[in-house]
Amino acid sequence: MIDFVRLRYLDKSRIESFVTDKVNFEELLTVLEYHSGDIRYPFTANIGCMEIKINNESVYVKNSIHKLYNELLNGKAQNHNDFKYTSLCETINYLDNKLVDLRKTRITQLEFGLNIKLTSPAEYFIRQNIILHKFRLHSHNEQFGGKGEYKQFNHYNYYFKIYDKAKQYDLKEHIIRFEIKHINNKTIQQLGVYNIHDLKSKSILKNLFDNLLKRFDELTIVDNLSTGSKMTKKDKRNLESYLSYDYWGKLSERGYRNQKPKEKKAFESLLIKYNLLKTKTFFRASLIQKFNELLDS
Repeated sequence: MIDFVRLRYLDKSRIESFVTDKVNFEELLTVLEYHSGDIRYPFTANIGCMEIKINNESVYVKNSIHKLYNELLNGKAQNHNDFKYTSLCETINYLDNKLVDLRKTRITQLEFGLNIKLTSPAEYFIRQNIILHKFRLHSHNEQFGGKGEYKQFNHYNYYFKIYDKAKQYDLKEHIIRFEIKHINNKTIQQLGVYNIHDLKSKSILKNLFDNLLKRFDELTIVDNLSTGSKMTKKDKRNLESYLSYDYWGKLSERGYRNQKPKEKKAFESLLIKYNLLKTKTFFRASLIQKFNELLDS
Protein backbone atom coordinates (compact mmCIF):
# COMPACT_ATOMS: atom_id res chain seq x y z
CA MET A 1 0.00 0.00 0.00
CA ILE A 2 2.00 2.97 1.27
CA ASP A 3 5.49 3.25 -0.14
CA PHE A 4 7.44 6.51 -0.53
CA VAL A 5 6.62 9.39 1.81
CA ARG A 6 8.13 12.81 2.24
CA LEU A 7 7.50 14.57 5.53
CA ARG A 8 8.23 18.23 6.26
CA TYR A 9 8.75 19.62 9.73
CA LEU A 10 6.90 22.89 10.19
CA ASP A 11 9.29 23.93 12.99
CA LYS A 12 12.91 22.85 12.49
CA SER A 13 14.40 24.06 15.78
CA ARG A 14 13.68 21.04 17.99
CA ILE A 15 14.25 18.36 15.36
CA GLU A 16 17.56 19.92 14.29
CA SER A 17 18.97 19.88 17.81
CA PHE A 18 17.71 16.31 18.23
CA VAL A 19 19.32 15.01 15.03
CA THR A 20 22.64 16.80 15.62
CA ASP A 21 22.93 15.25 19.10
CA LYS A 22 25.38 12.32 18.91
CA VAL A 23 23.35 10.44 21.51
CA ASN A 24 20.52 10.15 18.97
CA PHE A 25 22.49 9.81 15.71
CA GLU A 26 26.02 8.51 15.69
CA GLU A 27 26.56 9.56 12.07
CA LEU A 28 25.69 12.97 10.67
CA LEU A 29 26.89 14.08 7.25
CA THR A 30 27.49 17.77 6.59
CA VAL A 31 29.16 20.07 4.06
CA LEU A 32 32.58 21.31 5.13
CA GLU A 33 34.03 24.47 3.58
CA TYR A 34 37.64 23.41 3.16
CA HIS A 35 39.46 26.70 3.68
CA SER A 36 37.52 28.14 6.61
CA GLY A 37 36.50 24.88 8.23
CA ASP A 38 32.89 26.10 8.40
CA ILE A 39 30.23 23.41 8.66
CA ARG A 40 27.36 24.18 6.30
CA TYR A 41 23.95 22.83 5.34
CA PRO A 42 22.58 20.41 4.40
CA PHE A 43 22.91 18.04 7.35
CA THR A 44 21.96 14.45 6.54
CA ALA A 45 21.24 11.51 8.83
CA ASN A 46 19.46 8.20 8.35
CA ILE A 47 17.07 5.87 10.11
CA GLY A 48 17.69 2.78 8.04
CA CYS A 49 16.79 3.72 4.47
CA MET A 50 14.87 6.81 5.61
CA GLU A 51 16.82 10.01 4.99
CA ILE A 52 16.60 13.05 7.25
CA LYS A 53 17.80 16.21 5.52
CA ILE A 54 18.19 19.51 7.36
CA ASN A 55 18.47 22.61 5.20
CA ASN A 56 18.78 26.26 6.13
CA GLU A 57 15.01 26.71 6.45
CA SER A 58 13.45 23.25 6.50
CA VAL A 59 13.75 19.61 7.58
CA TYR A 60 12.51 16.68 5.50
CA VAL A 61 12.24 12.96 6.21
CA LYS A 62 11.79 10.87 3.10
CA ASN A 63 11.95 7.43 1.50
CA SER A 64 9.96 4.21 1.37
CA ILE A 65 8.48 3.14 4.70
CA HIS A 66 7.69 -0.20 3.03
CA LYS A 67 11.43 -0.69 2.42
CA LEU A 68 12.15 0.46 5.98
CA TYR A 69 9.85 -2.22 7.36
CA ASN A 70 11.62 -4.96 5.42
CA GLU A 71 15.01 -3.55 6.36
CA LEU A 72 14.09 -3.74 10.04
CA LEU A 73 12.61 -7.20 9.58
CA ASN A 74 15.39 -8.94 7.65
CA GLY A 75 18.01 -6.36 6.69
CA LYS A 76 16.83 -6.04 3.06
CA ALA A 77 15.37 -2.71 1.94
CA GLN A 78 12.96 -3.94 -0.75
CA ASN A 79 9.28 -3.41 -1.54
CA HIS A 80 8.26 -6.29 -3.80
CA ASN A 81 6.33 -8.13 -1.07
CA ASP A 82 2.96 -7.18 0.41
CA PHE A 83 2.87 -4.41 3.03
CA LYS A 84 0.10 -5.26 5.46
CA TYR A 85 -1.90 -2.79 7.51
CA THR A 86 -0.42 -3.98 10.80
CA SER A 87 3.11 -3.71 9.37
CA LEU A 88 2.37 -0.17 8.18
CA CYS A 89 1.24 0.85 11.68
CA GLU A 90 4.30 -0.77 13.28
CA THR A 91 6.64 1.13 10.97
CA ILE A 92 4.95 4.48 11.61
CA ASN A 93 5.17 3.90 15.36
CA TYR A 94 8.84 2.93 15.00
CA LEU A 95 9.59 6.24 13.25
CA ASP A 96 7.65 8.07 15.92
CA ASN A 97 9.88 6.52 18.58
CA LYS A 98 13.08 7.37 16.69
CA LEU A 99 12.23 11.03 16.09
CA VAL A 100 10.62 13.93 17.91
CA ASP A 101 7.50 15.88 16.99
CA LEU A 102 6.56 13.51 14.17
CA ARG A 103 2.92 14.49 14.63
CA LYS A 104 3.93 18.07 13.83
CA THR A 105 5.12 17.14 10.34
CA ARG A 106 3.12 17.39 7.15
CA ILE A 107 3.16 14.87 4.32
CA THR A 108 4.15 16.65 1.10
CA GLN A 109 4.55 13.60 -1.18
CA LEU A 110 3.09 10.12 -1.00
CA GLU A 111 3.06 6.91 -3.05
CA PHE A 112 0.20 4.44 -2.83
CA GLY A 113 0.23 1.23 -4.86
CA LEU A 114 -0.45 -2.47 -4.97
CA ASN A 115 1.40 -5.51 -6.34
CA ILE A 116 -0.59 -8.07 -8.31
CA LYS A 117 0.75 -11.56 -9.03
CA LEU A 118 0.32 -12.86 -12.57
CA THR A 119 0.73 -16.14 -14.42
CA SER A 120 2.57 -14.42 -17.30
CA PRO A 121 5.33 -11.76 -17.34
CA ALA A 122 4.02 -8.31 -16.48
CA GLU A 123 6.03 -6.73 -19.28
CA TYR A 124 3.77 -8.36 -21.87
CA PHE A 125 0.64 -6.70 -20.46
CA ILE A 126 2.36 -3.32 -20.01
CA ARG A 127 3.77 -3.34 -23.52
CA GLN A 128 0.79 -4.76 -25.42
CA ASN A 129 -2.39 -4.07 -23.47
CA ILE A 130 -1.94 -0.93 -21.34
CA ILE A 131 -2.12 1.82 -23.93
CA LEU A 132 -3.26 5.23 -22.63
CA HIS A 133 -4.27 7.05 -19.46
CA LYS A 134 -7.02 9.67 -19.74
CA PHE A 135 -6.46 9.16 -23.48
CA ARG A 136 -2.88 10.43 -23.18
CA LEU A 137 0.34 8.64 -24.06
CA HIS A 138 2.77 7.70 -21.30
CA SER A 139 5.40 10.30 -20.35
CA HIS A 140 8.11 7.73 -19.60
CA ASN A 141 8.66 4.17 -20.77
CA GLU A 142 11.71 2.68 -19.10
CA GLN A 143 12.93 -0.91 -19.10
CA PHE A 144 15.08 -1.11 -15.93
CA GLY A 145 18.16 -1.66 -18.08
CA GLY A 146 16.38 -4.23 -20.22
CA LYS A 147 14.77 -5.95 -17.24
CA GLY A 148 11.15 -5.08 -17.85
CA GLU A 149 8.56 -2.48 -18.73
CA TYR A 150 7.75 0.72 -16.82
CA LYS A 151 5.13 3.20 -18.00
CA GLN A 152 4.54 6.47 -16.21
CA PHE A 153 1.78 8.96 -17.01
CA ASN A 154 2.54 12.45 -15.68
CA HIS A 155 -0.31 14.71 -14.60
CA TYR A 156 -0.33 18.03 -12.79
CA ASN A 157 -0.68 16.79 -9.20
CA TYR A 158 0.28 13.14 -9.56
CA TYR A 159 2.07 10.46 -11.55
CA PHE A 160 0.38 7.19 -12.42
CA LYS A 161 2.86 4.33 -12.76
CA ILE A 162 2.59 0.75 -13.99
CA TYR A 163 5.66 -1.43 -13.98
CA ASP A 164 7.16 -4.90 -13.84
CA LYS A 165 7.99 -5.32 -10.16
CA ALA A 166 9.36 -8.84 -10.59
CA LYS A 167 11.88 -7.83 -13.24
CA GLN A 168 12.95 -4.87 -11.10
CA TYR A 169 14.10 -7.28 -8.39
CA ASP A 170 14.99 -10.32 -10.54
CA LEU A 171 12.20 -12.40 -9.03
CA LYS A 172 11.08 -15.74 -10.47
CA GLU A 173 7.38 -14.95 -10.02
CA HIS A 174 5.45 -12.46 -12.18
CA ILE A 175 4.30 -9.24 -10.48
CA ILE A 176 2.78 -6.05 -11.88
CA ARG A 177 2.47 -2.90 -9.78
CA PHE A 178 -0.07 -0.11 -10.14
CA GLU A 179 0.95 3.00 -8.23
CA ILE A 180 0.00 6.63 -7.88
CA LYS A 181 2.50 9.20 -6.64
CA HIS A 182 0.99 12.36 -5.19
CA ILE A 183 3.66 14.98 -5.86
CA ASN A 184 2.27 17.79 -3.71
CA ASN A 185 0.09 18.03 -0.63
CA LYS A 186 -3.00 19.39 -2.42
CA THR A 187 -4.41 16.04 -3.53
CA ILE A 188 -3.10 14.30 -0.40
CA GLN A 189 -5.01 16.62 1.91
CA GLN A 190 -8.15 16.30 -0.19
CA LEU A 191 -8.06 12.59 0.72
CA GLY A 192 -7.72 13.37 4.44
CA VAL A 193 -3.95 12.89 4.79
CA TYR A 194 -2.02 15.58 6.65
CA ASN A 195 0.28 13.71 9.02
CA ILE A 196 1.89 10.28 8.72
CA HIS A 197 -0.22 9.03 11.64
CA ASP A 198 -3.31 9.63 9.48
CA LEU A 199 -2.16 6.63 7.44
CA LYS A 200 -3.09 4.36 10.36
CA SER A 201 -6.74 5.21 9.68
CA LYS A 202 -8.43 2.50 7.61
CA SER A 203 -10.98 4.97 6.30
CA ILE A 204 -8.20 7.23 4.98
CA LEU A 205 -6.44 4.26 3.40
CA LYS A 206 -9.77 3.49 1.74
CA ASN A 207 -9.81 7.05 0.37
CA LEU A 208 -6.34 6.53 -1.09
CA PHE A 209 -7.38 3.22 -2.62
CA ASP A 210 -10.57 4.66 -4.11
CA ASN A 211 -8.44 7.35 -5.71
CA LEU A 212 -6.08 4.72 -7.12
CA LEU A 213 -9.05 2.79 -8.49
CA LYS A 214 -10.47 5.95 -10.05
CA ARG A 215 -7.19 6.54 -11.86
CA PHE A 216 -7.03 2.88 -12.86
CA ASP A 217 -10.48 3.16 -14.46
CA GLU A 218 -9.11 5.97 -16.63
CA LEU A 219 -6.57 3.59 -18.21
CA THR A 220 -7.13 2.26 -21.70
CA ILE A 221 -6.45 -1.48 -21.30
CA VAL A 222 -7.46 -3.60 -24.28
CA ASP A 223 -7.08 -7.34 -24.88
CA ASN A 224 -5.17 -8.63 -27.87
CA LEU A 225 -7.35 -9.60 -30.80
CA SER A 226 -7.46 -13.37 -31.22
CA THR A 227 -6.42 -14.87 -34.53
CA GLY A 228 -9.96 -16.09 -35.11
CA SER A 229 -11.60 -12.75 -34.38
CA LYS A 230 -14.64 -11.95 -36.49
CA MET A 231 -14.23 -8.21 -36.14
CA THR A 232 -15.30 -6.37 -39.27
CA LYS A 233 -12.83 -4.29 -41.24
CA LYS A 234 -14.70 -1.13 -40.28
CA ASP A 235 -14.54 -1.97 -36.59
CA LYS A 236 -10.83 -2.77 -36.90
CA ARG A 237 -10.20 0.63 -38.43
CA ASN A 238 -12.20 2.28 -35.66
CA LEU A 239 -10.32 0.31 -33.00
CA GLU A 240 -6.96 1.39 -34.44
CA SER A 241 -8.13 5.00 -34.28
CA TYR A 242 -9.37 4.67 -30.69
CA LEU A 243 -6.03 3.21 -29.59
CA SER A 244 -4.15 6.15 -31.07
CA TYR A 245 -3.08 9.07 -28.92
CA ASP A 246 -3.15 11.31 -32.01
CA TYR A 247 -6.83 10.54 -32.56
CA TRP A 248 -7.84 11.64 -29.05
CA GLY A 249 -5.46 14.58 -29.21
CA LYS A 250 -7.28 15.85 -32.28
CA LEU A 251 -10.65 15.42 -30.56
CA SER A 252 -9.37 17.61 -27.72
CA GLU A 253 -9.00 20.52 -30.09
CA ARG A 254 -11.59 23.25 -29.83
CA GLY A 255 -13.53 22.35 -32.95
CA TYR A 256 -13.96 18.66 -32.03
CA ARG A 257 -14.61 18.73 -28.28
CA ASN A 258 -18.33 18.09 -28.58
CA GLN A 259 -17.58 14.93 -30.54
CA LYS A 260 -15.24 13.44 -27.91
CA PRO A 261 -17.90 12.12 -25.44
CA LYS A 262 -19.72 10.42 -28.30
CA GLU A 263 -16.51 8.73 -29.47
CA LYS A 264 -15.69 7.57 -25.95
CA LYS A 265 -19.05 5.78 -25.76
CA ALA A 266 -18.54 4.26 -29.20
CA PHE A 267 -15.10 3.00 -28.15
CA GLU A 268 -16.49 1.44 -24.99
CA SER A 269 -19.30 -0.23 -26.94
CA LEU A 270 -16.78 -1.65 -29.39
CA LEU A 271 -14.68 -3.15 -26.57
CA ILE A 272 -17.78 -4.71 -25.00
CA LYS A 273 -19.04 -5.99 -28.36
CA TYR A 274 -15.84 -7.97 -28.98
CA ASN A 275 -15.18 -8.86 -25.33
CA LEU A 276 -11.85 -7.02 -25.17
CA LEU A 277 -11.98 -5.96 -21.51
CA LYS A 278 -11.05 -9.24 -19.82
CA THR A 279 -7.57 -8.05 -18.84
CA LYS A 280 -8.81 -4.79 -17.38
CA THR A 281 -11.60 -6.57 -15.50
CA PHE A 282 -9.09 -9.03 -14.05
CA PHE A 283 -6.70 -6.29 -12.93
CA ARG A 284 -9.49 -4.26 -11.34
CA ALA A 285 -10.86 -7.22 -9.40
CA SER A 286 -7.34 -8.18 -8.32
CA LEU A 287 -6.65 -4.67 -7.00
CA ILE A 288 -9.82 -4.70 -4.92
CA GLN A 289 -9.07 -8.16 -3.56
CA LYS A 290 -5.46 -7.27 -2.71
CA PHE A 291 -6.37 -4.05 -0.94
CA ASN A 292 -9.00 -5.77 1.21
CA GLU A 293 -6.55 -8.53 2.10
CA LEU A 294 -3.88 -6.07 3.20
CA LEU A 295 -6.29 -3.86 5.12
CA ASP A 296 -7.57 -6.84 7.11
CA SER A 297 -4.13 -8.26 7.95
